[in-house]
Amino acid sequence: MTAPLTLVATLVAKTGFETELEQALQDLQPPSRAESGCIQYDFHRDAEQARTFHMIEQWRDEAALSMHEATPHFQAALPVIERAAEKFSVTKMYRVS
Repeated sequence: MTAPLTLVATLVAKTGFETELEQALQDLQPPSRAESGCIQYDFHRDAEQARTFHMIEQWRDEAALSMHEATPHFQAALPVIERAAEKFSVTKMYRVS
C-alpha cells in the first residue's frame, strides 16, 4: 500500500523507570520529526495510566518507517526502551477514509 502509514506505539514503564522512559521517548521526537519520511511524530502520556506512553506517528510509507528504525537515534533508544518498558506494542494502520 502506498498511502501514509500510521503507527501507534504504546509503552508501559516499569515501576521506577517512568522518568527514564519518558526522557528517552522525548529525546526521539526532534530527530525523528526531522526525517524526510516523517509526517507526524507526537508523544503522549496516557490520561488514565501514568506509566503508559503513546507515540502517534505517521510515515510516508513502510520504507520511511524502516529507515527511521535504522537511524542512530532510534537504535540508541532501543536499549533504554528494553530496560525501562515492561510492555511495548505497535499497531500499524492505513487510513481508509
